[in-house]
Amino acid sequence: MSVATDGLHCLCPPRFPALLDADGRPLPKLFADHRIEVFQALSTRANFAHWQTSLEDDIGRMVLEWLATLLDNLSFYNHLWTLEQHLATATQEDSLRQLAALTGYQPRPNLAAMARIAVISDARAPLVLTGGRGVTSEGNDRHPALAFETTGDAPIDPALNAMTAIPPRETTFDADFVAIGGAFRNLRVDEPVLFRSGTIRKAAILEEIGNDKFPSGESYAELQLDRSLSVLTGRDLSDIELKSFVNQSEGRGISSYQLELQGVQPGFQVNQEIAAIDGESGALRYGRITGVNVINRVLIESETAPVLSPVTRISLDTYVTNGHAHVIFHGARRGGHLIGAPKTHLALADFAGHIDVEEKYLGDDLDHQGDFVVVDAEHRSVKITASLNVNPHNRRAALELASISNPAIVLKAPLRIHGNFAMVDQGKTVVETLGSASGRRYQTFRLGKKPLTFLRSDLSDPEPAIEVYVDSVPWRYVPHLFGIAADDRVYTLRVEADGQAHVILGGVANPGDKNVAARYRYGTTGDNPDAFTINALAGKVEGVQKVFNPFPALGGLKGDDTEDLRFILPARISANDRCVSAKDYAVLSRNFGALAASARPYWNAVRKRAGVEVTAVFDGGFDPALAGELRDFLVGHAPEGSLVNVASARPAPHSIALTLRLAPGARAADVERRVRDIYFHEFTGLLAPRRARIGHTWSRTDLLAPLNGIDGIIRVERLSLDGSESTSTIAQAPDEFLDATLDLEVVR
Repeated sequence: MSVATDGLHCLCPPRFPALLDADGRPLPKLFADHRIEVFQALSTRANFAHWQTSLEDDIGRMVLEWLATLLDNLSFYNHLWTLEQHLATATQEDSLRQLAALTGYQPRPNLAAMARIAVISDARAPLVLTGGRGVTSEGNDRHPALAFETTGDAPIDPALNAMTAIPPRETTFDADFVAIGGAFRNLRVDEPVLFRSGTIRKAAILEEIGNDKFPSGESYAELQLDRSLSVLTGRDLSDIELKSFVNQSEGRGISSYQLELQGVQPGFQVNQEIAAIDGESGALRYGRITGVNVINRVLIESETAPVLSPVTRISLDTYVTNGHAHVIFHGARRGGHLIGAPKTHLALADFAGHIDVEEKYLGDDLDHQGDFVVVDAEHRSVKITASLNVNPHNRRAALELASISNPAIVLKAPLRIHGNFAMVDQGKTVVETLGSASGRRYQTFRLGKKPLTFLRSDLSDPEPAIEVYVDSVPWRYVPHLFGIAADDRVYTLRVEADGQAHVILGGVANPGDKNVAARYRYGTTGDNPDAFTINALAGKVEGVQKVFNPFPALGGLKGDDTEDLRFILPARISANDRCVSAKDYAVLSRNFGALAASARPYWNAVRKRAGVEVTAVFDGGFDPALAGELRDFLVGHAPEGSLVNVASARPAPHSIALTLRLAPGARAADVERRVRDIYFHEFTGLLAPRRARIGHTWSRTDLLAPLNGIDGIIRVERLSLDGSESTSTIAQAPDEFLDATLDLEVVR
C-alpha cells in the first residue's frame, strides 16, 4: 500500500484514506454516527424531509434508533470478523488455523519425546523385550506422569546387565589410605617404619596391618600408623620410599643428642638412619648418626687391675631424652611398595581406553561390540562405544573404549556399566472400533482418545501414529484427499486445536456393521521427562528387573499456538515446502520439530561446492541420531545432491540486570510478572528457546523495546549486561543463542 509523503525523508505521520485504518480495513462506527446517517438517509425522501419530534415514545424515533442500534452491532461484529481475517490482528486460534489451512500449512501438533532406557534383567538366558511395551515416567511440577512405549523389539542379554568398573588407583600419596602391594612386605607391627621422599623424611610406628583385596582381586595390605603423614600428601607414590629396620638394640640417653649402648656395636656407622622409641614416654625419634665412639667404662675400681666394660656411644642429629631407656632400630631395608587407593572421583579419560570390570562375563558373545552407558553414584551418565574383551580362561572381562561422549566429566565411584537398551517414545496404543461404514464417500469418524500422537519423519512432516482398517483391510493415510478416486483405500485426518482427531475416509467403504476400526496412539504432551524418571514398566515382564532412562528424554515439543502460527506462517508461505534459500532450511527445520533454527551457506572444500549449515535448538537436547533425521528431512526437500550439515546450537549464558521505576499506582508484582513474561514466556518470550535467535547480536534497544507496552513503568533506571552498564551489545557466535538470566528490581 503506498502512502503519500511530503518528501523522501518525511518524518510526519503517514496519511491514510478517510474511514480506513493503516491496514486498509474499514473503521467501525458508533451508535451516534449510525443514527445521524440513518436520519440523513431518511431526510432525502420527501415523506420524511420535514419530520421531527421531541417525544421519546414516538414510533418514528424508536424505529430510527432501532436501525442505528442494529447497524452499530453489525459494524462491531463486522470489524471483529475483519480483524480475524488478517494474520497480524487475529486473536482466535480457530481463525489462525483457518488462515494456516488456506496456505496449505498443517499446524505442528505436539511431538512425542523419545528416550533410550537401560534394561536390567534377572533372567538366566537372553530374552527379547517386545515392541509396544508400556513404560511410565514419574510426574513433577512441570508435567504429570507420562506414558511411553517401546518402539520395537530389543534383545536383552543378562550378561551385559550392570557391570561394575574397576577404577584406576591414585598415583599420589593420601594420608588417609597408606597401603602396600601384597607381593612384597618386610614390615612388623609395633615397630617404626620410615617414609622418604626427596628431602622429606618421616617415621611412624606401625600399629596394625590389614590384609584385603581390591575389587580387581589384587591383594594389598593397609597400614595403620600412629600418626598422620599429611606432609607427604600429593607426592607421587613412585617417589616415596618405604623402609623398615632389620636390627633392634637397647640403649640409654646420656645427653640430649647421645645414646649409649653396652658393648661394642659394629652395626652403627656415621650417616646411618636410625629410629629410637623412648621406653618411658613411647615417643618416637628418627634421625641420622653423626658420630660413633667406643670407650671402656670402669665397672670395678681397682688400683692394680680395674674391671672395664666397653660401651658404644652414638651421637645423633635428633633429640633424645637424657636418662631414659630407648629401643633403637637400625639397618634400614625396603619395607614394601606403596600403592594408591582406587579413585573415588575420576573421568573416563583416566582409564586410558581400557576399563576392567569386577564381574565375570557369563555370556556367549565374547566379542560383543556396541554402545554402553556408564552411570556414577550421583546419577551422572556418559555414553561410550566399546568392544568386550573376555579372558576365555577366567572369564574376566574388560571394555576397550572406542569413543566417549564426555571424557572430561568427573564421575563418582562406583561406576556401573549398562549394555542393554530399548528405545521408547511418548504415547499409549489403543485399538478402537470407530463405527460402521455407510457406503458414502468422505464418511467421518471421531477418535475416542486425544490428543493423537504425531511422530517425526525424515521423509515428510510429522506423521500421525494411526492405522485404519475397514473390514480388517488396512487403508493408507494421505495428507489430503485432492485427486482421490472413489475406489482408493485412503483416509486423511482433521485435527482440532486440542488434538482431537477425526478420520475421513477418502474412498467408498463397503457398508457393514462396526467394520471400521483404528489402532492409534494418544496422550502426547510434548514434554521431555528428566533422566532416571522413565522407570515403571506397565505390568510385570518376566526376566526384566528394572528399567530407567540414563539421559533426559529429547525431541518432545508442544504444538503450535496462536503466536507460533503468527510467527511461522509468513516464512512458511515463502518456503512453500521446499528448500531453496538458507531461510527455507531454517523454516523447515522448525517444522520438523526444532524449537528454533538458523541456516547459512558455506563452502565445502572437499566437494568444491557450496552447502548449507543448519544450526538448530531442540527442546530436551540434541543427539547424533536426531541430527541425522533432521538432515535427511532437509535433503528430501532440497534439490538433488544438496550438501546439508546439521549441528546443535549452543546456549551462551549471560546475565541481565534491570532496574525499573514504577508509577505511584502500579502494582510491583503485576509489573514483574509482565516483564518476565515479555522475556521468558514459553511461547512468546523474547528470550525463550522457542524464539531463539541463533547468532544474533543483541543490542540494548533490542532488550528494552518490549517494555514500552507495559503500563506502570515510568522509565528504566539501569540496564546492566554481564555486570557492566557500559556494555552496549551481547554478541553471539554463529552457533550460539542467548541463554539469559534476569535480575529484576523495581523501585518507586
